[in-house]
Amino acid sequence: MVQEYIQYIKKYNMKLFVYKSLFTCLLIFILFHLTIGYIARSYEAKIYNTFSKDKINFIKEKIRSEIKAGIEKDQILSDEDTLLINQFLEKISKELNKKK
Repeated sequence: MVQEYIQYIKKYNMKLFVYKSLFTCLLIFILFHLTIGYIARSYEAKIYNTFSKDKINFIKEKIRSEIKAGIEKDQILSDEDTLLINQFLEKISKELNKKK
């Protein structure tokens, strides 16, 4: 009778251990998805939205319209900008000629 009771207790403890282990694993899984999984999905959504085809097409059209508007102007650059760009190009030209 005592032997049967001990076996029953061991069997019961083993069942209890399995249930507790499964419950703990389930909680860890849910916790993982609520924290790290959420962060990963939010970054994935940001990347997808940044490089979506609609966004790329919008940027292309915006660049084209700005180029067309620049072509229609009489003077695209201000005098100060022209001087800066000219000096910059001269410096690059000198450095390239030194390398030869």
